[in-house]
Amino acid sequence: MTEFQRLKGFRDFLPEEMEARREVFDRIEETVRSFGFREIDTPSLETLDLFLVKSGEELVEQTYSFEDKGERDVTMVPEQTPSRARILADRKELSMPAKWYSTSKRWRYESTQRGRLREFYQTDIDIFGTDSVQADSEILAVTVEIMDSLRVLDAVEVLVNDRRLLEGILESYGISGKEEVMEVIDDKEKMGAGEFLEELGELGLTEEEAENVDELTSIAGPIAEELEKVEDLAPEGEDAEEAVKRLRELTESLESYGVEENVKLDLSIVRGLAYYTGLVFEVFDTEGELRAVCGGGRYDDLVGLFGGEEIPAVGFAIGDAVMEELMRREGVWPEEELVTGVYVLPVSGEVRAEALEIVEELRSAGNIVETGLKDRNVSSQFDYADSINAEKVVVVGERDLENDEVTVKDMESGEERKVDRSEILSVL
Repeated sequence: MTEFQRLKGFRDFLPEEMEARREVFDRIEETVRSFGFREIDTPSLETLDLFLVKSGEELVEQTYSFEDKGERDVTMVPEQTPSRARILADRKELSMPAKWYSTSKRWRYESTQRGRLREFYQTDIDIFGTDSVQADSEILAVTVEIMDSLRVLDAVEVLVNDRRLLEGILESYGISGKEEVMEVIDDKEKMGAGEFLEELGELGLTEEEAENVDELTSIAGPIAEELEKVEDLAPEGEDAEEAVKRLRELTESLESYGVEENVKLDLSIVRGLAYYTGLVFEVFDTEGELRAVCGGGRYDDLVGLFGGEEIPAVGFAIGDAVMEELMRREGVWPEEELVTGVYVLPVSGEVRAEALEIVEELRSAGNIVETGLKDRNVSSQFDYADSINAEKVVVVGERDLENDEVTVKDMESGEERKVDRSEILSVL
């Protein structure tokens, strides 16, 4: 007989495992909704061209892409930002700003490792239709609040940068090939100091230029303090000066949100995707063991590439794989156990109809209720109720019903008592 195994990089979740995952998703989404973000949904399958526009060759190479029966090149969605840009380019009647979020599966064909899978859940959170610093600060504030809601705020740091500032300083150093240099900078945290300098040297940078880049991208710390250093380095020019100005305004706004101490400036943060235009940020665990927990930034030019008017945008995404690793390490991953409010136990087939009426009453009142779906004896039903963590068991028996009663058992204490049939709701 053929044995089937799941594909590498994919996961199965049993009910108790999904219970914990659902709690994490709910905490993220409750936080996001409190900021006024609205839920949307987009297709799992898109044309490959959608991701060829501006996502970068590296991402496209990682897609699950194929030719469908209509001979179209399509891909399982690796990230949702291009889909949202497509919608905005088409739906010009939408009022702005649009604040959207969604949680769904994504697919990337890449090497599997700790915190990196080929199928994963991801929550995307974006603000469209405003280029204000206030939108940037709200995105960072909701990021901090999510980390707090998941009880990992003390275990992470939010690192921000502005790509225009970094590019401007690199130009002032006389460095050409900025795109390639930025790609190496993006991978700096994965390298040793010698490897980083070597990689820059292979791009044609002199030893002095490579050391300048290394020193520049080592600037990291409290955002207000580090900006003082950066201002002296920033060259004259609209982009670099605007970047410094926005970072100062961002700092003030983050102070008003009460999250400034949770955000640091780090000039090594680049974000690999080609569509970012200004602010970029990533959240890392403070021990440096894991990949980025989440990240994002500003992408003001993306929507216009799809034939619509230019719509400024800022947003980020948070995946479940690295977050689970972090929460487990910190001991705050939710308990993986089922929770059932009530199990209604019919002692025989003769009382099943009455038991089902009780089930419906309890469910209508908002309880999670199970009842016997197999012909089991009373002992076996109690064992099943225990296996699903039922808090209470309502025993429906013929003798009790003759007195218009049922028996309610508290599964934790073991206490049993007779209850009038009409008082079940008030008792439970």
